[in-house]
Amino acid sequence: MRARLRAELLLRRLGWPPAAGLALACAGLAMLFVWLPAQERRLARMEAEYRRVLAQISLPAAPSPARESATLQAERQAAFNATLAPRAKVPDLVKTVFAEAQKAGLSLAQAEYRLGEDKAGGYASYQMVLPVKGPYLKLREFIEGVLAEIPAAALEEISFKRDSIGAPAAEARLRFVFYLREAAP
Repeated sequence: MRARLRAELLLRRLGWPPAAGLALACAGLAMLFVWLPAQERRLARMEAEYRRVLAQISLPAAPSPARESATLQAERQAAFNATLAPRAKVPDLVKTVFAEAQKAGLSLAQAEYRLGEDKAGGYASYQMVLPVKGPYLKLREFIEGVLAEIPAAALEEISFKRDSIGAPAAEARLRFVFYLREAAP
């Protein structure tokens, strides 16, 4: 009983802040000597389990880089060749671009066209540069429509310009490239 009385007197003499600090110090010591070692043991068990599972997993032997590279290159070339449009279909591709612009509610006043050849790749490219003006969402709808309708198309360049932050319409310069093969397979 005397120990309790002494503790109460000490507490009243010192006040609550030192008592709270003493309680926190005791809690910290308890964490240091009880909780932290338990967590370290738990972590060690988890690491051991991880190593055991990792050892059970048998990874397949890696193919040689040269062979993998040649196979991968052949697959990529075949996928690229499958998307090429016949060169004779260029007028249809241009009509599709204009139809997508009309569907999006945009008008195309002018366009620049350029035909290019890639002898090493065995394909031709047809560039179409379009200045377009309209709301951003309509421009995006137009671009997505062209890329969805023409698998041989790529959007090579895009630039936007607005007169002011609040302007409802933006001017865009789009450069589409259509990749072509000489004739239908």
